Amino acid sequence: MEGVTEALVGETVDTRYEVRRLIARGGMGMVFEAAHKFTRRVVVLKILPEALRSHKEARSRLLREAHALTAVRHPGFVEVLDAGVCATHGPYIVLEMLEGRTLDGILAARTRLSIMDTVQIGRQICDALAHAHARGVIHRDLKPSNLFLSRNEIGDEMVKLIDLGVAAVAEEQLADRDRKLTSLHEVLGTPEYMAPEQLWGRAIDARTDVYAVGMTLYECLTGEVPYNGAYPDVLIQVSNAAGPPSVRDRRADVPSALCVVIENALEKEASARFHSVSELGRALVAASGMRARASTLLAPIEDDEGGFDSNYMTIPAIKLVKKKTRAAVPVAAEEAPSAPSLGVPHKRQYLRAPYITPVLIERASGGPVEARSEEISEEGMLILSPAHLDLGAKLSVHFASPNSGEMIALDASVRWTREGRGKSAIGLEFDAVPPTIRRAVADYITSLATPVA
Repeated sequence: MEGVTEALVGETVDTRYEVRRLIARGGMGMVFEAAHKFTRRVVVLKILPEALRSHKEARSRLLREAHALTAVRHPGFVEVLDAGVCATHGPYIVLEMLEGRTLDGILAARTRLSIMDTVQIGRQICDALAHAHARGVIHRDLKPSNLFLSRNEIGDEMVKLIDLGVAAVAEEQLADRDRKLTSLHEVLGTPEYMAPEQLWGRAIDARTDVYAVGMTLYECLTGEVPYNGAYPDVLIQVSNAAGPPSVRDRRADVPSALCVVIENALEKEASARFHSVSELGRALVAASGMRARASTLLAPIEDDEGGFDSNYMTIPAIKLVKKKTRAAVPVAAEEAPSAPSLGVPHKRQYLRAPYITPVLIERASGGPVEARSEEISEEGMLILSPAHLDLGAKLSVHFASPNSGEMIALDASVRWTREGRGKSAIGLEFDAVPPTIRRAVADYITSLATPVA
């Protein structure tokens, strides 16, 4: 967690972007919160790890994402604000800062979504992809971790596609270029969500994204995907199967018409699928028989269901005061989210807000665990971990301070856990928080608040 990523905090990229804190990192790039030195606008800054800054294909791929995002400019895609090459830090792209959570994080905490929310998400994804396809851009890596639930200017939840790092852009789909990018990234996409033609190395088109949308919706409804594992494992499973198990086999309350739509999107042969994401989007709405309405996925599950509570600040937020009791909104039984398990109900005293950053967990037994946070308050965090952590376990957690970006360490205990597909959603309660850190968290939450009359 420390080292080069921490050292970059406080530095200025290309004379104008001041690095504040680490948001995420991977083998192909690092994502930081930054502020424009002159306008003070808070943005997302993506740069390459130092080892790849002189790597021709890595540099090309990063700037290619900026090109693709510019080509598909649409409310359903994160907006690219700038791009360039810094003499010190190499190529970079600058994106709008979004406040909210990834669909991947929401699914880890809730396991599965209501039918209504699934359809709304699918409709928005299809709208954005239809716009991209009309401009010659195929996503190729659609999955829950690349879908971000945020809020627009009037407070409605909306889906944003946030990564076009392996997108196929029409004028750049040259075989030799794709071979170079494949050698760098090995597989262009994530195996569980890749269409059969993608897995087999055949030509792709818009129907490849239709399949990925279908697989994402399958997971939203059932809490799992039918094929798991690394590329060779998924390749064998997909090749040998006639098709994935029906959604109805894993969730009986899903309307049969909606199951048929998802099964069509997941046909093994591209010619048997919907010809476009626009067709898929219309079919989703027709099969569900539901009118459009705003989703409420950024609101957490209530505290009596295992650790979440209603004292939660969404974006735009209410005034920074204890939230008043609201009239309950009737929800059909089929739409009620399944409750988190293995937790002790606990009424929280402080507002929470979305906060995504890598977290290093040190435990008494076993090696360190690299996780990421989803929410933060003055008393604790919601994290996603690849490893199971026992209830009541005492830990030391290391993460970037929300206001300064400096690495801090706090002792914490596991308040509740919920096991998901390949990861655990875990509620941590801080044992003791120094006043300076408590103030940093409170100031961060205050900075997100948009007072309303």
